[in-house]
Amino acid sequence: MTGVGSSGCTVAIGRPLGEEITVSVLESSLNCSAGELLLFSGRMMWRTGCRKLPLALINSRTNTLVVRQRALLPGHGVVLQYNSRAATKKYHQDCDQQLFGPQGEIVSPVQLPDERQGGVCRTFINVAPQHRIALRALYTDLGNGSNQTHFNYILVRDVSTMRSVVFRGRQRFLWHSTGSQAEIEFHGNVKDPQSSFWAEYQAVEPQ
Repeated sequence: MTGVGSSGCTVAIGRPLGEEITVSVLESSLNCSAGELLLFSGRMMWRTGCRKLPLALINSRTNTLVVRQRALLPGHGVVLQYNSRAATKKYHQDCDQQLFGPQGEIVSPVQLPDERQGGVCRTFINVAPQHRIALRALYTDLGNGSNQTHFNYILVRDVSTMRSVVFRGRQRFLWHSTGSQAEIEFHGNVKDPQSSFWAEYQAVEPQ
């Protein structure tokens, strides 16, 4: 991340669920007194740094990591090396899904025979750092839960702002993120055969 043309530079690293990422800083020419720095962010970690970066070793604790660099002076930056390995602690459910790339399809999670009922399954979506996510629900039938105590619903979370919106019933929707990461949570008995959800996502340019 050296010699870039703009002051801000972002790199996103993604691996399959069940892995975690470690990043080491090999070289750094950042000027801390000028306000230059690195920001490491993931679903379970947030860290900034500038001084003593060549000694730093960062563990994402999950399968994704975003590195943002602010270099104000020409030619300044860092050289990173990353590796992945099996996670030391399990951070996801067996029914969770990870989606990378500019477009994809989201469907209701599959209920495994030995899986307990009523658990929360999640779908994680990551696109390129300079893009946003447009999520369009094409078919939604979460059951008629208007008179039930425990509702079937889908929660969509914008990771950059941590704001969430809930969708129930047969509500179709078009949702846009403010960043390059989103999470979908399936609550209640959405995994029942009588409930179904089908949506598509696409990476779009920021508005």
